[in-house]
Amino acid sequence: MVNKTLLLVSILLCGLTAGVLSACGDDDDKDDEKKDSMEALCHVLVSEDVLKVADVTVHYLDAKGQQASERMTTTEWKKTWTTTTLPARIGVWAQLTPKTQASAQDSYQLKVVATAAYLFHAAEGGDWANGWANVTDPNAQPETVAAADVQKWCNERPSIGCDVDDKGLGKPIEVDFGGNFWLFESGPFFDNDFCEWIMGLFFLPEDNCEED
Repeated sequence: MVNKTLLLVSILLCGLTAGVLSACGDDDDKDDEKKDSMEALCHVLVSEDVLKVADVTVHYLDAKGQQASERMTTTEWKKTWTTTTLPARIGVWAQLTPKTQASAQDSYQLKVVATAAYLFHAAEGGDWANGWANVTDPNAQPETVAAADVQKWCNERPSIGCDVDDKGLGKPIEVDFGGNFWLFESGPFFDNDFCEWIMGLFFLPEDNCEED
């Protein structure tokens, strides 16, 4: 039985620096500037050993909400897009298919972090971000997994997703990519380290995160 929990964090960003906000365009763009917008992000991070033991296929929802997939050949994969069409849905799953060759090591250092997040820009002013991950601590060290347990470990990597309503409020949801599963237990709660994780993915200053 898998004893993993998902981390839910709501990060309120009050008064981000001007550099975060979109620059003003010409008069033809005024209508677009008055709309709420959302920067969506799907992100997957794996340890080097994961690529040794498994083929990684990232399944995600694209800007149109359609399912898409890409082969992951490096330790980091990231997809972002911006939309003014709300509500919207974000989802990502790293599917691990264990390789068939004999294990060259007795154990491996394995880690998979999938993150679904967004940065919301309110037309009337104010920005905030929500983020969810498929692990309790994205910054944790990889797990030591015996070679005999690699296949089981690969099969236990959950997906992550969220719905964002027309007010920019998000909630975690299960996205059916076919073959994936979803875990979620209790929340929300604030975590400064996870806030910094989300800020880093959006290339925003970590000082937007303040511990209570």
